Amino acid sequence: MELRHLRYFLMLAETLHFGRAASRLGIAQPPLSRQIRDLEDQVGAALFYRSARGVSLTEAGVAFAQRAAQIVSAADEAIFEAREAGQGRTGRIVIGFVHSLAYSLLPSVLPGFRRKHPGIAVSLREVTVADKESALLSGSIDSGIYRPPVRHPEIATLPVFEEGFVLALPSSHRLARKRRVPVRSLRDEPLILFRALRGDVGLHGTIAAFLRAHDVPVKACEEVGTIHAGMGLVLAGVGVCIIPETSRMVHIDGVVTRPFIEPTTRVSSTICWRHQETSHSVEAWVRHVRELALAGGSAAR
Repeated sequence: MELRHLRYFLMLAETLHFGRAASRLGIAQPPLSRQIRDLEDQVGAALFYRSARGVSLTEAGVAFAQRAAQIVSAADEAIFEAREAGQGRTGRIVIGFVHSLAYSLLPSVLPGFRRKHPGIAVSLREVTVADKESALLSGSIDSGIYRPPVRHPEIATLPVFEEGFVLALPSSHRLARKRRVPVRSLRDEPLILFRALRGDVGLHGTIAAFLRAHDVPVKACEEVGTIHAGMGLVLAGVGVCIIPETSRMVHIDGVVTRPFIEPTTRVSSTICWRHQETSHSVEAWVRHVRELALAGGSAAR
């Protein structure tokens, strides 16, 4: 039994006239009659009464019509959804992100993507720095918003965002009175640094290189894994913390941020996806972010 058998049946059930049904289907009447007979043979019951006065549905035909209409409707919906998904207009994508980019790249690119592709359902998942490659390779996420490095040969990357650093310190700190802070003033300050991860430059390595370039000892009074934890320790008076400048959007009473006098090292971020990715939703996501970057929009500051 083929879908066309059901379409032919439903048209005849609607018109109850072989000639009109054939005309609306765009076929000749004899082929329609043969298709209906074939369908009845497969069903094992007569679906229509045929007489000189016309055509009418049998009891079996009435029962069959209800199911046939549901099947054809479901098939049409499936075809439509498949075409929409194939053209990237509908689908699903799971985007992973590391905590330090929740305030910068993610809000720069996600709202526009959702407006542009309302048919693509977006799920978000926070990913630890240690798991950023494995989450992609395992398929638990479809794309990642990460900081370099991402070295696995099966992962494609697109650099899209750069930012500098600022100093987070208690509002009562002596340096809080300055509009800009010299890096050398940190030589005698207790530093809260981000934890170093094996094989990953990350925030720790980038900040450490910045401090060394200005002869500031890279010696942490405490190490943290997240920006929130670092700012929490600042609030507790444990020390000062160098954070990405977009993290200033996180307002904590009792903590202020100050830019440095000297130009800081720039820390970049990228979006990542699997090289062999075939999902049209992922392709649409990558294309959207790339267009923003090329246009010099907020995703490519």
